[in-house]
Amino acid sequence: MSILLPRRSSMRYAIVGLAALACVTTAHAQTYTPVKDLPGGALVARMRSALSGIGEGGTARDIRWNMIAGELWFDLDGWKSLDLATGAVKPADPDRGGGGPPASATASRAMREGRDRRPPRGRQFTREQSPDGAWTAVSENGNLSLQPSGKSASGERVQVTKDGTADLKYGQASWVYGEELDQTTAMWWSPDSRFIAFYRFDESRVGDFYFLSGWTETKTRLESEAYPKPGEPNPTAEILVHEVATGKTVVVERFNADGSAQAADGSVEYYLYNVRWTPDGSELLYSRTPRRQDVLEVLAADPRTGRSRLVVRETQETWQENRPMMRFLEDGKRFLWETEKTGFKHLELRSLDGSLISTVSAGAWPVESVVLVDEEAEQVWFTAWSAPVAVRQQLHVARFDGSDAARVTSADFHNTDFEISPDRSFVAATAETTTVPRHTVVYKVGGGESGDDASGGAPFARLGEGSSQGFKTHELARSELFTCKAADGVTDLYGKIQFPPAFDPARKYPVVVETYGGPSVRLVTDRFDPGDPSTALGFILVTVDNRGTPGRGKAFEGATYLKLGVVDADDQAAAVAHLAATRPYIDGARVGITGHSYGGYMSAIALIRRGDVFAAAVAGAPVTDWRQYDTIYTERYMRTPEENREGYDAGSCVKHATKLQGKLLLLHGMVDDNVHPNNTFELANALQSLNRPFSMMMFPNSDHGIRSASLESMKWSFFVEALAPAVPEWPSKQERGTAKSGAAGSDATEEVR
Repeated sequence: MSILLPRRSSMRYAIVGLAALACVTTAHAQTYTPVKDLPGGALVARMRSALSGIGEGGTARDIRWNMIAGELWFDLDGWKSLDLATGAVKPADPDRGGGGPPASATASRAMREGRDRRPPRGRQFTREQSPDGAWTAVSENGNLSLQPSGKSASGERVQVTKDGTADLKYGQASWVYGEELDQTTAMWWSPDSRFIAFYRFDESRVGDFYFLSGWTETKTRLESEAYPKPGEPNPTAEILVHEVATGKTVVVERFNADGSAQAADGSVEYYLYNVRWTPDGSELLYSRTPRRQDVLEVLAADPRTGRSRLVVRETQETWQENRPMMRFLEDGKRFLWETEKTGFKHLELRSLDGSLISTVSAGAWPVESVVLVDEEAEQVWFTAWSAPVAVRQQLHVARFDGSDAARVTSADFHNTDFEISPDRSFVAATAETTTVPRHTVVYKVGGGESGDDASGGAPFARLGEGSSQGFKTHELARSELFTCKAADGVTDLYGKIQFPPAFDPARKYPVVVETYGGPSVRLVTDRFDPGDPSTALGFILVTVDNRGTPGRGKAFEGATYLKLGVVDADDQAAAVAHLAATRPYIDGARVGITGHSYGGYMSAIALIRRGDVFAAAVAGAPVTDWRQYDTIYTERYMRTPEENREGYDAGSCVKHATKLQGKLLLLHGMVDDNVHPNNTFELANALQSLNRPFSMMMFPNSDHGIRSASLESMKWSFFVEALAPAVPEWPSKQERGTAKSGAAGSDATEEVR
């Protein structure tokens, strides 16, 4: 979705006529102080320094296999080798080959792979060069043309379309397609450069959202974006294919799910996206989903006629994943496909002719991603959330037909960064948990039992060990992974808790919950977490993944369907109530919550709806009523306001503004074209009309991601004032050194790194 994490920023919408720019804060009018000047602010810098060395030094920087010699080479404080027969580790011989691995050792995959380029957020590239270098497709002023390039640069430009306008665009898509369907391209050359497929987008029925930019300049500028809001008309998309040699252009045909021709009035509305060619270029593949997004169809079109046929169809009672993985094998006909038909994401082997060949993976856990496909051995290596602790990632391997399936890694750890040996007999990985620092291990394939749910074997070798001495040296408590029940009293939730320095379980501490909580984003995995410097202000920090977040299966993820802001907020409240009831050091009367984007929405709606649990909230760029967000994201989870008025009202901060009792701070960028600032203004207006105190800060030049030095200071100043933490009594390095030097047999203190 577009309302993602704060780092996913760009855009710019806004508002015309901001009469209410100034914001109100009567009862608890609040100023902000730079973090460094807050009580405990100096400890934040000290703790940041103390944490910097914890957990380091345990992972290899490079992995290289030398199977002829039966060795694994790794760079960890210098090059070393692991004997794959005995498990013995020895340093490199500086007199042999310069002390590094032999030239025959295979470089790790991570050292070979690059990164994809991307256009600005929500946009598409305006130029695409043909594979043979002869042409560059250019989309400008609404039209598409082919410009000769390379050796043909002196040739004549070909104008493919001529009727483009501001509302009718060729070779470009709508912002909402770029943001919500990840459509970064709108022109697609066939592999042989004979054809170019491209979008025709009609936005004439889409309402514009107007906003101002240039707030800090002498004069503002009026800008606009075609932005469909729930229940409103969407842009109309078509796919065209142009044959370069003949100059012929065809429209990819539309048809209904039963194969009949689609009505000319467009009564059956589909999103068309994820356009790409088959490996041999004989057909154009594209995906489509109806407006409700509970059905996904992948179709293949003949580029000469535009006639389409169905390749695969998926359905869900809630919403269907819009972009399942479709990974072709070398023959260009078979492909690996992600399906959630069992309620958990798994892999199938399918054919372009529409048939299912085999089921590759199975189990009551979801696959995460494919790591390696070995066609010679007919094996797929993939990660999955299959450990008893459901937030620990594991590596699996299975044959194409699903046989010989096994978990390779140990369920005692969260495993990542896999390097599989060329003969597939060993795997190097990074292993960790919340309390165990990242370190490189080597697994022997077949070291455990076979079977989809079998536990992998213990590591064959441990190559490094991350430092954890700093916890003791600096009197820091390790972060903790915990479980609790959701608001339904049945479902397990996972969370993390981080403690202040010199943590004293006999004291009472205020809590700040850091959240996102929305579809498609998970925050909690069992990865090493030394702590957060902000706890030095006197807070315990908590993060919980509520129902509605991914990685736990379709039932868990779909629990918030048609009721965003209800189930998810209640789960956050249930987690806090559990901690307050079971941990005497948590002060259940002093609990705050904060987040950005969907996390900002969660913070606001949790404070408003669940004031019995939360006393304060800082909400960054929140959606305050789902009627204010875009069609594709919102209707995927909520349907339209006409279909689900009760759900929209139940999850609306504005509709429930009368319930606000705690202290609320709203933060928003004035040129946010993703979650428009009128979300914050609508809630502000509702609270003002009720004479209900709140705080607000607007950032004149910020879009959806607020990049301002004052952001953290504003947030933590607010929580310090609202929740009144006590500054931790954390002794200085000199005091710790004095105490330890006077103790018999004490270890020398570790320098703060």
